[in-house]
Amino acid sequence: MATSSGKQINMFGVYGLNLKIEEGDIKIELAGDGKEKNYFRKVGDESVEKKIYADRGEIIVSPVPPVNLPVNVSNHLMIEFDKSIFIEPGVEQKIFIKFPLEIGVFLSDEKDVEPFDIFTKTKLKYTLYGRPEDGFVCRWWKSEVYEKIPSIEKLYEGVIELKIKNNYNEWTEINKIVFNTINMKIFYKDYAYCSANLEIVKKSIGKTYFNEKIEGMKGAVDLYLAKSRKLGISLVKEIEKEFFMERGFK
Repeated sequence: MATSSGKQINMFGVYGLNLKIEEGDIKIELAGDGKEKNYFRKVGDESVEKKIYADRGEIIVSPVPPVNLPVNVSNHLMIEFDKSIFIEPGVEQKIFIKFPLEIGVFLSDEKDVEPFDIFTKTKLKYTLYGRPEDGFVCRWWKSEVYEKIPSIEKLYEGVIELKIKNNYNEWTEINKIVFNTINMKIFYKDYAYCSANLEIVKKSIGKTYFNEKIEGMKGAVDLYLAKSRKLGISLVKEIEKEFFMERGFK
């Protein structure tokens, strides 16, 4: 549990323009008199300092899709399973997997939400889904497959509840899944959580998508909506909500 002024709080949430949060090796601090504020963030050996000039507004600390670091080179996330799973034709099965966590710090007022710092405790690795000439660069992560919500390091990883439905007429082997994070809906309470689906339509083709509501949890800041507002475009509306895995599941 994070602490602020000696009180236990959740890391994720909305704060005023003076705050100090510490949990493990993460420290976030914003302090200063008047409009001039000094921002300091430290994770492990990495630290960042910035200045903010504001007399109103809020700070939001929120999980964000894990594709922003070191720079945003892809909007796709691949999660490789530690072991293959086989799904019988016509069967629906729910499993749980973990995803790497990135944490965003946002400036917010009644008109705008601006990301100004994103960090992670995870190691960054990217891979290719499909062929070099027409494949997708993906942030890569490996996860065990769980029958129930697993225990996690909540500032290191989150949980995806994944419902798999095999609409194809043959058994299907799966050892990885790919998502388009433009539509990644992250929620949180004590930790980051997503609800997603994989519908298998052919032997090596399926579609993945995220559910947009989870009861009892708060929605994370939608980083892409914030970026699209900044650019003055309706970015999300232009993107299909589903990602078609047309290069197989193995």
